[in-house]
Amino acid sequence: MEPALNSLAAGFPWLIFFLLLATALYIIGVVIYVRLTPHREVELIREGNLAAALSFSGFLIALSLPLAACLTSSVSLFDLLLWGTVSLLLQLFLFRVTEMVLPGLPNRIKEDDIAAACVLIAFKMAGSILLASAIFVKF
Repeated sequence: MEPALNSLAAGFPWLIFFLLLATALYIIGVVIYVRLTPHREVELIREGNLAAALSFSGFLIALSLPLAACLTSSVSLFDLLLWGTVSLLLQLFLFRVTEMVLPGLPNRIKEDDIAAACVLIAFKMAGSILLASAIFVKF
């Protein structure tokens, strides 16, 4: 039992450091996304727009996947900071490209079109899964 407790004592501070850094990166990504999104999802959600709520929820999950991949493959806090930042920038770029490739979707989200939200979520999740998988082969 003592080796397990020693391991916990040695590893717990690092767990907290990595988790805090990943959380900070996640929050920064959310703030940037909210500012970049043309259809102001948070305001639409406050107004009861279900399509906006679904789209934003899909984004929140999709944003976490590449960061989770960075957490599992990082060897230091700097490594997590570097690759976490790169993954966030790529993820935000992918979200922007999705909105450009499917230009009518933001307006359909404003109109509370659930079908449009589902398609947008699928594209965001697919891009996120691909990006997270690519992060694992970074070395």
